Amino acid sequence: MLIKGGTVVGAAGERRADVLVAGERIEEVRPDIRAGGERVIDAGGLLVLPGVVDPHTHFLLDAGGVRTADDFASASRSAAAGGVTTYLDFAPQRPGERFLETLASRRRLIDGQTVIDYGVHLNVNRLYPGWEDDLRALVSAGVTSAKIYTTYRDDIFYMDDWTWYRLMEGAARAGLLVQVHAENDAILDGKRRDLEAAGQTSLAFHGASRPAIAETEAVGRALTFSRFSGSPVYLVHLSAPGSVDLVREARAQGVRALAETCPHFLALDDSVYAGPDAARFLMTPPLRDRSLVDGLWQRLGDGSIHTVGSDHCGFALSARLGVDDFRKVSPGVPGVETSLLVLYSLGVAGGRIDLATLVRVLCANPARVFGLWGRKGDLAPGFDADLVLFDPGPRRTLTAGELHSRAGFSPYEGMELVGKVKTTIARGEIVYDQAQVCAQPGRGRYLPCAPFDPRLGLS
Repeated sequence: MLIKGGTVVGAAGERRADVLVAGERIEEVRPDIRAGGERVIDAGGLLVLPGVVDPHTHFLLDAGGVRTADDFASASRSAAAGGVTTYLDFAPQRPGERFLETLASRRRLIDGQTVIDYGVHLNVNRLYPGWEDDLRALVSAGVTSAKIYTTYRDDIFYMDDWTWYRLMEGAARAGLLVQVHAENDAILDGKRRDLEAAGQTSLAFHGASRPAIAETEAVGRALTFSRFSGSPVYLVHLSAPGSVDLVREARAQGVRALAETCPHFLALDDSVYAGPDAARFLMTPPLRDRSLVDGLWQRLGDGSIHTVGSDHCGFALSARLGVDDFRKVSPGVPGVETSLLVLYSLGVAGGRIDLATLVRVLCANPARVFGLWGRKGDLAPGFDADLVLFDPGPRRTLTAGELHSRAGFSPYEGMELVGKVKTTIARGEIVYDQAQVCAQPGRGRYLPCAPFDPRLGLS
């Protein structure tokens, strides 16, 4: 395959060049490659981007009583339509499971169903006799990151501080990167009780029920644990600039900390909770006020935020209809298909970030952080031939009907977008083209990840 005449945007910047693909890998990237019998794709007027590496998805989540409408077939199709060629999904540790059992059970659900490549993070909630040996075995099996939750005390996800700190001590020895959903559970509980006492439990108070201080305090705790344990730490879905600032300050002092945010925290603000469609915007942490949104954009542009993940969680909107109580809704929104579109529209076309930053946070840095660099995240010889042909010209109003998630809605519905994914290529195979998903479930592969290597640096 030869992709000719496009503007290639990689980790090193942008240039006019052709991309020659041999089998599943990129063979050459330079101007004026002569065709030698390959299939030629005209990329004139298009941006040629690396396939997006989405580091944060929940494609099939059972929250105990409610389950996502998406499964791995539907969500991976949605991903391919959005220019995503690799995703990292979370495997929740069930009661009584050892780490390798959790990995095996998750892979049984994914293998044979996904149309694009995937890696696995664990959600760890408990330790058990022999867990440190199992942690090393898990890393050897290619799972080099695990997430803990500092909230949801009555669910399977919560981990207390002592167990969390012990995990980080073991992670430092095993080569595991610990991810943290950072919200102070006591603050959330106290705020909820105050709202209940005031009779303020409708969806309009979802944002108020989870104030930014709860996130920022828990981020500070995570950084302290990282400093004393020697374990690197990755803070997921940060919604407040103050949280990002703590990460930046800790990094300046030698703490190996990384910050992630999500497109919805850059595109939307908490005014939506006062509207009639509040059910479309329920995620945790919640949306923040406009000044905090602007602050996140500034920190994305200056490199303080390292990655952007969709946090795709495709619960059906129909399950929320008629439920006007923030305590009774499982939070999560679909987004894997729209991450590239939203960041290009509001970021690049909106003048907030450049193309290099777009590729840095959506492609290169996620691959570097999660041990996929050298295969994923860039357009260079030897890398997998994961490419997105992106047309920067079209303007349209997004409708949920054009998307492939089974959730049946998008938090971005009605938003004016700039640009369009024309073609997605994964390991040299066209998986999405001209508004059609071409790939079949089962072509995607499990990707063993290498341990996080801070010597790689972040672009």
